[in-house]
Amino acid sequence: MSRYQLAKGIFFVLVTSLLLFILIYRLYSQVNKRKQELELLFTNPNLGILKLDEMGYVTYISENIRKITGYKATEIEGKHIIHFTPEEWKEIDLEELKLISGSKGNEGFTFTKRILCKNGEIIILKAYGMKVVNERLNSVHYITTFQNITDQVKFLNRLETQNKKLKDIAFEHSHVVRAPLARIMGITDLVQNHKLEQNEKKQLLSNLKSSSEELDKALKEINEKMKEV
Repeated sequence: MSRYQLAKGIFFVLVTSLLLFILIYRLYSQVNKRKQELELLFTNPNLGILKLDEMGYVTYISENIRKITGYKATEIEGKHIIHFTPEEWKEIDLEELKLISGSKGNEGFTFTKRILCKNGEIIILKAYGMKVVNERLNSVHYITTFQNITDQVKFLNRLETQNKKLKDIAFEHSHVVRAPLARIMGITDLVQNHKLEQNEKKQLLSNLKSSSEELDKALKEINEKMKEV
């Protein structure tokens, strides 16, 4: 019985140890996988994390910010978020920051921010954040994730530009082209269906030529604009 109890105890310890090892290994694998996913997410040059104190000064920014802006993290931390805003956008940014600072604690917010990079280029970031209020420590800070949407915005702007060009072409088609075309159709009707004096025919043919030249010029201009779209 003594040997049986000893064997049972050893078996129990071995089985328990094996089960614990399996559970710990699975947990470690999940944590490691999650860590790799987070590293992949926040080493992406178009994504990042930003933390601000209550006054709007940067307290932390993910290292990949240098890939986006050209600045080192140490050149950004400690600076006010408005410091990197292009001059013409500072007033808009200040208004947006006032709205965010007036929001409720632990409430989410989004905003679009333009950043003046080290090389002088302006990029556009879309930020998704939260105002974090710690009543016990009586502190407030902001944490946001941001995405570089510069390429998307440029693409949309190109689409708007093309759309405007197409509208201009449509306008010219309906006004510039129709006017000489209507004159040509009117002159053709007069020549075909009415008895005209020789001098009248000569005048109408002269008008027909000038209207045809006007139509040809308008069509060439439209064709050139179509190539630009």
